[in-house]
Amino acid sequence: MIVSIVGKNKSNLLIAYSLTLGGYFAAQIYPFVTGLAINGVIQKNYTAILWLCLCHFIMIALEVSAKMMDTRVFTRIHTDFASDAVAGAHQRGLAPALIAGRGALLREYVTFLERDVPAALLSITSLGVAIVMLFWFDPIIGGVCLLLLVPSILINGRLAQKSSILNKGLNDRLEKEVGLLQAGAGGRVRRHFQALAMWRIKLSDLEAKSYGFLELFVIALFGVALWRVAMQGVVEAGTIYAIFAYIWRFVTSMDQVPQIVQQVAKLADISRRLKT
Repeated sequence: MIVSIVGKNKSNLLIAYSLTLGGYFAAQIYPFVTGLAINGVIQKNYTAILWLCLCHFIMIALEVSAKMMDTRVFTRIHTDFASDAVAGAHQRGLAPALIAGRGALLREYVTFLERDVPAALLSITSLGVAIVMLFWFDPIIGGVCLLLLVPSILINGRLAQKSSILNKGLNDRLEKEVGLLQAGAGGRVRRHFQALAMWRIKLSDLEAKSYGFLELFVIALFGVALWRVAMQGVVEAGTIYAIFAYIWRFVTSMDQVPQIVQQVAKLADISRRLKT
């Protein structure tokens, strides 16, 4: 389903994602330029401040352009996609209540393209730039970051498996919600919303536990970074700032992965429903 949507809107999506990626890349080199500016001010070399201002201006220009483009592209995609999907459901003779329930689920596709794909691009860009810059500042810190990817892959793989089961239960409820609300039976409606709350709590707990377990490894990363900075003796203030800024970028990027994994699992279940 996602492939079909992308195929029909590839030109507009390419422009939107290119602007977004450009803004992300400018944001990723910002800590490096800031570090240069700090070192420059300490050394009475104020030219570095101009590079910081230029980087900030480019980042803002790209982010504003991307936001304006996103609204136009994704609202148009949702309009076309939802209209075609609902018309196809009517032709197949599905019940109106089921069509309405699936119509609400269809929004998840556009949300994925609008929110989760850019989040994935940001994570990939941040991870890549952060690792390269940290290797440049200190190969040992960069190596520890690479090692952290191993538990991240294992933890998020387990998250994906369990999310598939939980999202199936949640979508079962959401798909039938309109028909249940139309029936108006007070007890059944209450049990329905209690069940929705239960599935959402389970999904939230699963994501939180995955995040918390991964953060235990992050503690080790900061410990190594502080040790390496202390071992290097005299280090410029701007360089210290840049090192820890890129470590934070790396950690923040890994923190985004569980949410993206959850959304992919949800879309996989919705796709299965739309094909039946």
